[in-house]
Amino acid sequence: MARNQIEKLIPHRAPFLWIDQIVELEPGERCVALKYVDPAEPFFTGHFPAHAMLPGVFLIEAVAQTSGVMLGSASSRPEGIPKLAAVNRFKFLKVVGPGSELRIETRKLTEAGLMACVEGTVRVGNEIVARGELTVVSAENRNEPKP
Repeated sequence: MARNQIEKLIPHRAPFLWIDQIVELEPGERCVALKYVDPAEPFFTGHFPAHAMLPGVFLIEAVAQTSGVMLGSASSRPEGIPKLAAVNRFKFLKVVGPGSELRIETRKLTEAGLMACVEGTVRVGNEIVARGELTVVSAENRNEPKP
């Protein structure tokens, strides 16, 4: 799935779209996305100048967006765009530097009504750099602008 197809499922756009491509998708159950970490990203100049590293919050966001594609692609979820509700037991295991390619894998663990618990793993090469669980909710927000 290319970027233009991703943008049909989630509202994020550059510079805050943290997935470039979907390489595996089981709608509503599992998803694998790729993201190239561009060394030209402006935050690298301040995080940290002597040892540039990707802020961990962007790894969480990449997992959340991949979860949004996974859940939003399921025809059984017409309620609205999946939104991040909680970050659960997320761990950062390795530093991610500029020029890395992230492989973001998500899998639905449980679902209850409009909420789902999702497991996420982020790899660079064969190494796990971050992992944890997110809770997402798919409820239409009345104050949200329509696309």
